[in-house]
Amino acid sequence: MESGNIFSESDSFRAIICLYIVDLSENTNKNHTLAFFQGGITIKLLIVDDENLTRTGLTSSIDWIRLGIDEVYVAGDGLEGLHQASVHKPEIILSDVRMPRMSGIEMMERIHTLMPDTVFIFMSGYTDKEYLKAAIRLQAVNYVEKPLDISEVEETVRASIERYHTIEQTKNAESITDSISAAHLALCLTMPYPSSRKSVEDLSRKYCMRYGSVDLFHAAFTVLLQTDEQVDLRPDFFSRLQKLLHDFARQLHLHVIAAEKKPNLFVFHLFRKNSFTQNTVRTVTDFLSCHIETDNWYLSAGQIVSGIQKLYDSYSSAAIRLQSSFFYNNRTVLCSDPESPSPSRENPETIYEELTTALRNPSRVTLEELMDKLYQAIYENPSLIRGNIQTLYYRLLDAVFTQRRQRQLPGSGTQNSFDNTLDSLNRCFSYPELHDMLKKTINDFLNDVENYVPMNSSVYLIKEYISRHYSNPMLSTKEISGYASLSASYACTVFKNETGQTLNQYLTEFRLERAKELLADPRNNISDIATRVGYNDSNYFGKAFKKYSGQSPSEYRESRCSL
Repeated sequence: MESGNIFSESDSFRAIICLYIVDLSENTNKNHTLAFFQGGITIKLLIVDDENLTRTGLTSSIDWIRLGIDEVYVAGDGLEGLHQASVHKPEIILSDVRMPRMSGIEMMERIHTLMPDTVFIFMSGYTDKEYLKAAIRLQAVNYVEKPLDISEVEETVRASIERYHTIEQTKNAESITDSISAAHLALCLTMPYPSSRKSVEDLSRKYCMRYGSVDLFHAAFTVLLQTDEQVDLRPDFFSRLQKLLHDFARQLHLHVIAAEKKPNLFVFHLFRKNSFTQNTVRTVTDFLSCHIETDNWYLSAGQIVSGIQKLYDSYSSAAIRLQSSFFYNNRTVLCSDPESPSPSRENPETIYEELTTALRNPSRVTLEELMDKLYQAIYENPSLIRGNIQTLYYRLLDAVFTQRRQRQLPGSGTQNSFDNTLDSLNRCFSYPELHDMLKKTINDFLNDVENYVPMNSSVYLIKEYISRHYSNPMLSTKEISGYASLSASYACTVFKNETGQTLNQYLTEFRLERAKELLADPRNNISDIATRVGYNDSNYFGKAFKKYSGQSPSEYRESRCSL
């Protein structure tokens, strides 16, 4: 054997390289594996030959790790090679052509159906021209002649690895392009077909060509997902959900294209070339509902249609159903049109007048009856707009707080101001949630009326002024007492005698209790909270908060979020 050669001159070989890429495998064979990781990417090679001398010579005579091959496996014939490839999924396969039980070409064709991007290196003698032609037809791109020279083999392997990376990069680029095109098509399908006809036809033609069928949209439907605008979603929220749905839909032989229509509104079009029933729609929405990583959401599924030209009809029906979602509890799935309730004979505006009148002489039974009456009147009137309903409830809240001020009642529970209550109103995601919030506000009002102990009018004026101006860092005793038409010293004396607290103690506690409420919402920045409750210096605010509560602002927030 000449120096640098693996085989004798009587052995005639050509190595013809076909490039295919497959997924990486975590499986290893202790007896036939060389493992080394470069940059987190493992490139595996499988040697298939029925001659032990060839297998041993190749594994022992080349420094595979130096070339960039991290794992090397061996097989004694094509059938064993097929099994090893299915287990280890090598990026490159170096194989003889003529072998017992299964030839190299037949093995490659079988592997190609499962792993079309695997790298193949064929070793063949000059007498195997027909085999070589078959290999070339299967995209063979290179070969080396026998006697094999180590340097030639190494150079060919390096070229194969470069080719592997090139194809991988190309596939990634194509995947990104395909995703962009699919998202564009998904958005086009949310517009009336005549206006989007050209874009839809061009994009859908490319999509259908990619999957080898002109009738992929034989049956289709649209699903809309609406999330709470008040909640910041994870950056990968949509991409992760889309990937999960894509993998699940493949089990149902469905295709999925998706896009973000606007912030917090996501569109999923699902389709296939065979018919399906409403059970398929329900299966998809059930899957989605289990994988949405946020609390407040609605899902709406459109009608099943046939043909891409009709998919806008499915989107429209889903959008119409979604408009009624405000009247349902959050995490509701709408797969059919809601039953139209009998039109209510009650006018919400009339009930509003009755409620504001009842608040002046509050009766628990009367107010509860009117609240139930209002709920039914709105729920049974699907023509009402969400914004108009919110405005009506805003006016009712204002009426409650007007009565609180006139009766000189304390704040409602942990809500220290009307603005705080409005924040709660704006965060309501559904109508039941909005109505429950108003019921609680009225119930707190009734409890305070029943437990009312007359407050000194001067003390009430002082507390009212603080509740309106506590965010002003320059708020002074002189300013507060002036509002109550008292001197600063007398105001402090009256307040101390009536409440047991100094005026400054009350102001500090009021500010820090308000800070607690703001800290409960993770969207509020701590330094901004300090400013909002009347502290120019966030460090001083932190010290005052810890002295009052025993925790720093960040510790308090963490303890609240963990509940």
